[in-house]
Amino acid sequence: MLLSIIGTTTVVLLVAAAFSYNSGLREADELFDAKLAHSSRVLMSLTDAPLDELPPRSPGAAPDAPRVIRVWHGTFDGEHASLAQSSGHVYETKLAFQVRDPAGVLLLRSESGPALPLAPLAPGFADSLIDGEHWRTFTLRSPGGRWYQSGELAGIRSEIAEEIAFGTMLPLLVALPLLALFVWLAVGWACGSLRRVSDAVDERVPERMAPIALTRVPREIAAIIGAVNGLLARLQEALFREKRFTADAAHELRTPIAALKLHAYNLAHAADADERAQSQQRLDAGIARMERLVAQLLALSRIERDAPTVAQAASVDLAEVARRCRDDVVAATGIDAARIALDLAPVAVTGDDLLVDAVVRNLVDNAVRYAARGQIRVRTDRDGDRATLVVEDAGPGIPEDARERVFSRFHRELGSGVEGSGLGLSIVAEALQRLGGTIVLDASPTFGGLRATVTLPVAGTAAR
Repeated sequence: MLLSIIGTTTVVLLVAAAFSYNSGLREADELFDAKLAHSSRVLMSLTDAPLDELPPRSPGAAPDAPRVIRVWHGTFDGEHASLAQSSGHVYETKLAFQVRDPAGVLLLRSESGPALPLAPLAPGFADSLIDGEHWRTFTLRSPGGRWYQSGELAGIRSEIAEEIAFGTMLPLLVALPLLALFVWLAVGWACGSLRRVSDAVDERVPERMAPIALTRVPREIAAIIGAVNGLLARLQEALFREKRFTADAAHELRTPIAALKLHAYNLAHAADADERAQSQQRLDAGIARMERLVAQLLALSRIERDAPTVAQAASVDLAEVARRCRDDVVAATGIDAARIALDLAPVAVTGDDLLVDAVVRNLVDNAVRYAARGQIRVRTDRDGDRATLVVEDAGPGIPEDARERVFSRFHRELGSGVEGSGLGLSIVAEALQRLGGTIVLDASPTFGGLRATVTLPVAGTAAR
């Protein structure tokens, strides 16, 4: 950051200084040209009338020697000499004057100037090379026809112009290191806040998820702290969820594992074929229960960890998922497919196929297991911007005061007569929370058992 800011500022200031230097040179040249023209006009105003009083030259007569006037053109020694002195100013230039008649004969000149013509007899500015020296000249013609010329040495003129231009550029060059110092201090202060944030994060142990509390930091750093604190909160929630899931899973797996060990022991020590067959049957049933429990635990873990939210989901055909789940349950349990009546209206919902499948599959599976040999009906419909899934069965149902408790993990109502893990409705509740849906449990008016009514957002309406 320091290199980019200071480097960019340096380039900009150097470019600005170059423009300032060139601008100073142009302005100085314009001022010197104006002074040169003004000098010619002053010379004309002072000498034109007295020259009119001179007697005219007779035709063919030899020209008189021109009159010579003295113009001071001294110099000052040393770089630190005073600019203004009694004898003149350090910025004075070496001036020369010439006056010529209409025929070009020299009438008057300055002692410091050359005897050769300063410039051609043409009004305006000109650059001349006389005796190896460059002169800048201005020529003016009076109403009487005389030519008034003033000139100054270009070397002295350029030197003064460069000093003036450099004077305009110098403040920018002096300001550059000061600006770099202030930028370094400001960036160092801001990065000090960032270092404090880095130290606060680095010193934390993995178990500490409390928000980072830092005060007196720039707004940009405060935004980073807010984002990190949000991440810590999400990590804390995820760790809590994982710990709870691990504890619950360990608790629930302990009993079926002990039962499997017992059935395996009984099978190994069976006294006769009947006892061995009975132990084998119990072992197979225990393995099936264990398989179902592990599958449900993995499904719950996958939903909590990997399932996308509604904002990330796509469109899912609810009727197609219900038909697929019915076929899978029939194939897995071997029940008569006619027991599960389908009344499916095509409706697309907003969600992830994994989540929608988890909702429908667990509800249908529970209905099959609790309805014994009774009838089951699965219906889909649409009501405005909400899709409806209804699964009802002819089982024992759930008492009204227990319909909230059954969504808790590993909770099972006593006296149902059906073995299970108590995870099915927990998975449904977790998936519906991700899908933005709801579920209501009540008594089935048709079959007398349980009716589960699920509502989900129709595809395209979740964002609204």
